[in-house]
Amino acid sequence: MLVKYLLATIVAGLFAGILLTPAMYVRTVPLILNAEEYENAGGHEHSHDAAVAATEAAPAAVAPHDDEEETSPALPFGRFGNTLLINLIAGAGFALITGAAALFLGRRITLQNGVYWGLAGFFIFNLAPAFSLAPELPAMPAADLATRQAWWLITVLLTAGGVYLIVLRDEIWAKVLGIALIAAPHVYGAPEADDLTSSVPPALASEFAVSTLATNLFFWMVLGTALGWAIQHYAQSELDA
Repeated sequence: MLVKYLLATIVAGLFAGILLTPAMYVRTVPLILNAEEYENAGGHEHSHDAAVAATEAAPAAVAPHDDEEETSPALPFGRFGNTLLINLIAGAGFALITGAAALFLGRRITLQNGVYWGLAGFFIFNLAPAFSLAPELPAMPAADLATRQAWWLITVLLTAGGVYLIVLRDEIWAKVLGIALIAAPHVYGAPEADDLTSSVPPALASEFAVSTLATNLFFWMVLGTALGWAIQHYAQSELDA
């Protein structure tokens, strides 16, 4: 059993999740709080707490939030505690996914190439979906949550397949097919809200989208580097066995 490998990936993910929290409080949480003022001014009582903030600004999200989430129970640790908890879960989860992908592909994550694994994760889980489905602030219009989650998941799977074909295969047909897979969900189009009216200023929404991507890029670069270091120092012997 690859016990050390599993523990190394989890520790690296927890480390990345911890560092993600202050990054969110610097870049994205102030924008969420600002947007909540517009939301409350518009007569909405929904609070965009840290649990929802994490699904918007952290890689923990499978899709941007929807007002349907206000019916879900709130986590009991306050905005900062909820954010930290979800970031820890997200970090560990994405570390395990990345580590499992490396094992499946027969590749090793090292300190030298870890950042490239992180960049691949950022592109697959955040940047590619954001081309058509940008992160959303409170009070912004959004399509049905289940529809957006399904589109996000399909986009991630197709993008992952496209990255594999482009980066790890040498055949010309693989490169072409990889590009087609990445482009397919965007050609099809992401779900859109019927009513695009919003009280949130466009400049604030744009700043949030950019800040979210920047925060996620930081997370994935830390995660990839931490994975490479942890696996190389604590789990290499099991991989060589």
